[in-house]
Amino acid sequence: MLAATRRAGDRVKRREILLAGAAGALLLIVDARAQPPARKYRIGVLWSVPESRSAPYWAALRERLAADRFVEGSNLVIDAVLPSAFDQLRMLVVERLPLKPDAIFALTTRNTEAALAATRSMPIVFAWVGDPVASGIVKDYARPGGNATGVSNRLLELAVKRLEFLRELLPAAKRVAIAAPMFLPEMQIAATRLREASRKLGFELMEVNAPFDARVSAIQSAIKNGAEGVLPLTVYTTLGEHMTGEQVVRLTVEQRIPAIFAESEMVEAGGLISYGTNLLEDVRRAAEMLARVLRGAKPADIPVDQASRFELAVNLKTARALGIRVPPTILARADRVIE
Repeated sequence: MLAATRRAGDRVKRREILLAGAAGALLLIVDARAQPPARKYRIGVLWSVPESRSAPYWAALRERLAADRFVEGSNLVIDAVLPSAFDQLRMLVVERLPLKPDAIFALTTRNTEAALAATRSMPIVFAWVGDPVASGIVKDYARPGGNATGVSNRLLELAVKRLEFLRELLPAAKRVAIAAPMFLPEMQIAATRLREASRKLGFELMEVNAPFDARVSAIQSAIKNGAEGVLPLTVYTTLGEHMTGEQVVRLTVEQRIPAIFAESEMVEAGGLISYGTNLLEDVRRAAEMLARVLRGAKPADIPVDQASRFELAVNLKTARALGIRVPPTILARADRVIE
């Protein structure tokens, strides 16, 4: 009788424990539903390269952000702005501002300038900018001072180095041309630096105003006027510019004129030599800075990252087509040689 009573008591206690556990679980579910959803972040991307052509760059951006736990489709929304013309930039930025992104990610100087023209309060992180101080994007490399920071690819100072490579390549050449949209302030600064460097190197410098829609004809004119080598000064990263860059490659090969580019993509497309930063790495480093901004850091307090690693690429197949012998001094320093 006593044993039966004890068994009945045990069954009651087990029911009470089970009911208490179920009630506790229900309370946890209700409490979880009552909590606000996890923080979601939104970034606006000013990117003039369609995704169909720039998959590696998009992957670099997303992967680096994901490494910092900002995952698209989970806690991150990416609004991409892909203008088909430069005069649309500022308008498109303004249209996106009501979406209230936590930050804007801008590639190239012009995209960054468009973002700054639209907002002086929203955080902006940039990449593929030649000289952000000379362009007026930041006040100082160490202390940007405004709402923008990012990665400089040091396009202007590296232009002088490319001119030096051209002298190594063409020891007897007298006339070389720089081709750039000279109406851009940073290109005017680059031209000033290249004038001084060309005098030291013994070059007569031809400055060719090569707008985005007339670069090929401008370079063709320079070749007709005696240019023995060409330095295209812009980064061909928008769809139109990249296509124009490939046209410049074809033109210089057809005319048997050596050209030295800023980006290795042009060497992969058949260009002779390139010297500059790794564009993918620039995106990764800028994405890391973007993650810091999303976590609450202010662009004004984040020093601009100046690239310190540069790639020298040489296309020997193109050199043979041009009838040019690439000096061993250049080949010895090359990071990549295309046979």
